[in-house]
Amino acid sequence: MKKAGRPSRKPKKLKNGFYMSISISNTSRSLRIMRESFDQVKLVKQQYKDRDFKYIGQVKDNVWIDGDNKGKSAA
Repeated sequence: MKKAGRPSRKPKKLKNGFYMSISISNTSRSLRIMRESFDQVKLVKQQYKDRDFKYIGQVKDNVWIDGDNKGKSAA
């Protein structure tokens, strides 16, 4: 069921945490996963070791702290 009313114009914000991208080698689609701590990122990297794993970076207060998008807004 669709929500009634006008859609929000406010840009979506990412949660604070560490983001990574996982994709299967023969497809172009990827899955973005967020974890609360860097130790959890290490566990995910080990869990998906047979897939293409890429660390995107850390988001804090809607700003990228590190990674490819360092210093840019996460919206």
